Amino acid sequence: MSHSALASQLQRLLPRGRVLASPAQLAGYAADALGYKSFRPDAVVIPADAEELIEFMKGARQLAVPVIFRGAGTSLSGGPVAAQGGVIVHTSALKRVREINVDGFWCEVESGVALNDLDAALKPHGVFYPPDPSSGPVCTLGGNVASNAGGAHCFRYGVTSNYVLGVEVILLDGSVHRFGGPAGGRGPWREDWKRFMIGSEGTLGAFTRFWLRLLPLPEKVWTFRATYPDLRSIEAAIHALVAHASFPAAIEMLDPRGVAMVESSQMACGLPKGSFMLLTEIDGPAALVDARVEPVADVLRRAGSSDVTFSDEDAMRQKLWKARKAAGGLLGQLSPDYVVQDAVIPKRALAEVLQLVYDEADAAGIRAVNVFHAGDGNLHPNFLFDSRVPGELEKIELISERLMRRVIEVGGTLSGEHGIGNDKAAYMPLVFGPDSMRLQWAVPAAFNPTHQLNPLKVFGHRRFAA
Repeated sequence: MSHSALASQLQRLLPRGRVLASPAQLAGYAADALGYKSFRPDAVVIPADAEELIEFMKGARQLAVPVIFRGAGTSLSGGPVAAQGGVIVHTSALKRVREINVDGFWCEVESGVALNDLDAALKPHGVFYPPDPSSGPVCTLGGNVASNAGGAHCFRYGVTSNYVLGVEVILLDGSVHRFGGPAGGRGPWREDWKRFMIGSEGTLGAFTRFWLRLLPLPEKVWTFRATYPDLRSIEAAIHALVAHASFPAAIEMLDPRGVAMVESSQMACGLPKGSFMLLTEIDGPAALVDARVEPVADVLRRAGSSDVTFSDEDAMRQKLWKARKAAGGLLGQLSPDYVVQDAVIPKRALAEVLQLVYDEADAAGIRAVNVFHAGDGNLHPNFLFDSRVPGELEKIELISERLMRRVIEVGGTLSGEHGIGNDKAAYMPLVFGPDSMRLQWAVPAAFNPTHQLNPLKVFGHRRFAA
């Protein structure tokens, strides 16, 4: 089908929505935050509301092209991109917070709501939604559910799947289904198939809205920042915090290369260059967390830090978080391209796997920076490169493959929160045997038998044939 014919069909399906078809418009949708893997779609549609999205899905099969769902495009796995061409459905107009039920500790929200916008809406009610990926100012709840996002505070609070009570989804035939609901699968909506949908990365259907579990806002929060001279001492601090009775909400780490990057920028916050930085946080009832402040500070000191700072004042706490939050944005300023990998390892293998990252990157002449969720072993090594330089992309792919093989060998897994997308689909057989792969393959094959929805994702051989 020609681009003009496709655009005409789309305009009939979305009379009130927008259809983007010019090269300049499509260029902005060619990649997600992974950046260097670029696939220009044939068209982009922006439904005006959920009803128009339903009408679009009823006619999607007749388009005979792949259909890909996209929120803010902050994915780091090559997920919401048109790897096989086709139409990207941008759900940015579905951004209503429909209901906040404080007594029941749940809310009903549309899939295009930005995470921080939900947080702002909840705060006056004294409740919060715990998952907090770093892209919170812009990332949408639809993308968070699709990739089962986590964040800095997932060490205590868990990832997105721990808070999704219900999902409304449109299947490829245009039918609308509610899996779960405010009661989490009990009550009027008994079909509790939401687990199929969470983490499905756009391969099963289009999300329209969610029912999410909420928690009371903590009465008091203390944030601690400490620096360490070497990997051995910061690793000791991490293990001690994990086992400590204070049960921190977050345990984050930034390596010396990341510290040097921050301190050489306008975001400098006085960290000693050459040091490892550890950030941790405790929260809960005021009397309880106040009593735990000195014991936590003592843990940090006994592990080898002579530079421990902590505060319960919001302004100061934000300053303590400054280096961790600045690191991601600075990477994009330092390099034309970078890859943020995502894997989970047992914490006993932390030093070994970090050394592998440094050794592989240094041998290839690639800069590597580690900034990650240390408490739950969720690694995020960042590899900085220039895809315009011949051979650099191949080096990155080889380093990634060796890293993932070692992650599996030490008992880890491929993703903690970014998802598989098209970046890590080739590594799936490293984790799952043939029988397990067939069982997993059966799920998208049942909901989406032609693989028209987001092909070439999660499973590398999922290809749409019109």
